Amino acid sequence: MPRKVYWVVMVLTICALSTFPVSAQEAQQQGSAAKPDSPEVREHIEKAKKIAGTYWAQAEHFLCEAPRANQAADPGPVKLFDNFWAIPGPYSVGNAVTYVFPTSAGIMLIDPGHAKDVETVLLPGLQKLGLDPANIKVVIAAHGHEDHFGGAAYLQDHYGAHVYMAAADWDFIKLPRPPAPGGNAAPPVTLPKKDMNAFEGVPITLGDQSVTPVFLPGHTPGSLGLIFPVKDGGKAHMVGMVGGGFIAQGPASQVSEFIDSPQHFEEWTKRMKVDVEIQNHPVFDGFADKLAALRARKPGEPNPFVVGEANYTRFVDLMIECARATMYRQKD
Repeated sequence: MPRKVYWVVMVLTICALSTFPVSAQEAQQQGSAAKPDSPEVREHIEKAKKIAGTYWAQAEHFLCEAPRANQAADPGPVKLFDNFWAIPGPYSVGNAVTYVFPTSAGIMLIDPGHAKDVETVLLPGLQKLGLDPANIKVVIAAHGHEDHFGGAAYLQDHYGAHVYMAAADWDFIKLPRPPAPGGNAAPPVTLPKKDMNAFEGVPITLGDQSVTPVFLPGHTPGSLGLIFPVKDGGKAHMVGMVGGGFIAQGPASQVSEFIDSPQHFEEWTKRMKVDVEIQNHPVFDGFADKLAALRARKPGEPNPFVVGEANYTRFVDLMIECARATMYRQKD
């Protein structure tokens, strides 16, 4: 049995943020800000700042201090690497980016996004890339929230795609959804038919492309980290993605369990030599700036998404410190 690990890196649940109006977000943040942080919280924030330096300063500020992000305009489909594309949509805390592998045996997707966006964002995005949606064979849902798995049922029904999730999240998506803010009933969600289980360390393979899942339950019971190879100008790199998003404050006993999770993922990323950082909610890691740099990139210049192994480890280490800051903030 793989050991259960948990992920906590910020104060507000990302999916809750996507449904709160801005005024409610501000009120919640102002309430948190009204109480000064304890010396223990400040100690871990300062450690995170030192780890982050200038390179990861935006990530540190978001994860440790101010978990707030505004929606950014849809940049359209973007080629990040030779064999790896992004269809961001209007990316924000409420919209997951879809990632695309055009493999030798068909198309593999990570996070098909909201059900409502399949025909307006995902399918047109694939067509702009010159890819036929009928060739979608594999869909990986990084965790069981609708902005990540919502489009999966459509892709199953129309194209016969296989959908992978951790077993725990196949059960989780069947649970009644909490009411929307204001007490209104949550809108109905069309669930994909139970299909393929993802297992930690067992690659999900289609043609010449494989994705290795790492269990990171916490945001949901079956949240996944994903590690996979890409090529840039023919040169191999390894991508790491924390697909489990973020988690709200919970009981202190639960938060203390969450501290192990970044360390667990870090072990995997070091072992597999991860040197590329992406997120499926890229609202704090400089995604927009990297896209701009990628568009302006000249032949021979480095790919801005290649951060290097040491920098990737620093990224995970600052998450660990922000998790500890969150834990002590809850104790106060």
